[in-house]
Amino acid sequence: MKHLKLLSWMCFGLLCVVQVGVIVFQIARYERILNEGEVFYLNVSPLDPYDPFRGRYVTLRFDTATKAPLAKGESMKMLPKAYAIFEHHDQNDSIKEIRFTKPSHQSFLEVNVNVAKLKGRLDYKDTKMDLANTIYFSLPFDRFYMREELAPKAEKVLRRNSGITVRAKLRLLEGKGVIEDLMVADVPLSQFVLNP
Repeated sequence: MKHLKLLSWMCFGLLCVVQVGVIVFQIARYERILNEGEVFYLNVSPLDPYDPFRGRYVTLRFDTATKAPLAKGESMKMLPKAYAIFEHHDQNDSIKEIRFTKPSHQSFLEVNVNVAKLKGRLDYKDTKMDLANTIYFSLPFDRFYMREELAPKAEKVLRRNSGITVRAKLRLLEGKGVIEDLMVADVPLSQFVLNP
C-alpha cells in the first residue's frame, strides 16, 4: 500500500513536470518568433467580442488572406494543412501562393485548408478560368488579445473612424506565426486608442 501511494505521487509529480514543460516550450517558441521572425503586414477588419474566460480580444478578419493560387509545379492534394508563401509589397504584404510541400527557404506560414471547397474545385475544370487552382484557407490565428480596459476604447475608436486602415503586424519563422500588434496608420492600436 505504501509503495502504491509513493508511485501515485511520483506519477502526479511527473505529470506536473510535463505540463509545466509544455507551457515553457510554447512560451519560448512564441518569444523566439517575436524576436527572430520576419515582419509582414496584412489588412484586417477588426471586431471586439468578449470571452468571459479569456477576456477582451479583437477578432480579426483578414481581407486578403483567404485564398491564393496553387504554386506552379504543385499538384492539388486533399490535405487539411498547407503552406502560404508571403511576399513584401510597397503598400501591403500579401500571400503569393500556396504549397502542399513544406518550403525550405521562403517566408511561409502553415495554414488550414478549407477541404470542403477544395473537393468542389478538384472536379471543376474550366480552361478559361483558373478556379481549379485556387486554394481557400484560413490563417491559424484570428484573435488579438488586448488589455481589458483598452479593448472597449479600441472598438469605439475603430467604429468612429470606420474608414481607417488597420493592419496586423505578423512575425513569421519556420512556418509558425504570431500577431505582434495591430497597426493604425503605422501606430500600434494601443497607442492610437490613447491618442486618437
